[in-house]
Amino acid sequence: MKLNCKKNKIILFVSTLSLLCVYFFWSYYSFRENRNLKVYFLDVGQGDAIFIQTPNKQNIIIDMGSEKGVKELNKIIPWWSKNIDMAIITHPHDDHIAGFPLLIKKYKIKKIIFTGASYSSPLYQEVLKIIDEKNLNLLIPQPEQNIKIDENCYLKFLFPIDSMAGKEMESLNNSSIVIQLICKNSIFLFTGDAEEEIEKKILEKNYDLKSDVLKVGHHGSISSTNQEFLNKIDPKIAIIMVGKNNKFNHPSLRTINKLKKIGAETFRTDLNGNILIISNGEKIYKK
Repeated sequence: MKLNCKKNKIILFVSTLSLLCVYFFWSYYSFRENRNLKVYFLDVGQGDAIFIQTPNKQNIIIDMGSEKGVKELNKIIPWWSKNIDMAIITHPHDDHIAGFPLLIKKYKIKKIIFTGASYSSPLYQEVLKIIDEKNLNLLIPQPEQNIKIDENCYLKFLFPIDSMAGKEMESLNNSSIVIQLICKNSIFLFTGDAEEEIEKKILEKNYDLKSDVLKVGHHGSISSTNQEFLNKIDPKIAIIMVGKNNKFNHPSLRTINKLKKIGAETFRTDLNGNILIISNGEKIYKK
């Protein structure tokens, strides 16, 4: 009887120790995973919606092209945390801003960054009205401005080069904010719908464009992704945000072939759905 009792205690001790080891291993792995930079390219059909979460849990939005993006965001951000530290409108076309009214309703946004370019579309005017009614902090970035978003992460604004505030633009695509996200040794480049004209202007500035991940301009359209521009970026990973069977026939086969030529691993929201890229500051991978 005593032998059985002793045996049961040993089994209980070993079981408890095993569970504790599993718990501490899981906690350590979870902590390390949660300290990574995470960039979500959300599948919103023919449009852009990007969610960035820094290692210290700063939440950044770049565009929100439909309400579907907000619903996807709800699955990522815990229900008890409704803060967005920064939201960026690259340009005011509907496929980049259609989800903003719902986003502003559902989340507390600390500041919104835009170019200030004039555009009279009903949707954009509605977004500006809601921003005004909510008294949100609305900012226009300075050319070549760096904004620190975390201990080792910052946003570098590459375009616009000159102020567009209050100006009517001949091409809204070419008013797109172009940004690098630099987090330790990992670099992402977000190009909005910038076309070849803007790519050439950026090249003229002799910026260091080398980036690990490229959000391909204008949904992979033939009007973007100039070969020289692409060569300067030399991305390991390229993301094309595009809707299934879209009427524009995006992405262009020429763009896809250019990406293949430089050896970029290419993912598409129409084929892959939501795309999550993770970085620990040194290594980058798709989860």
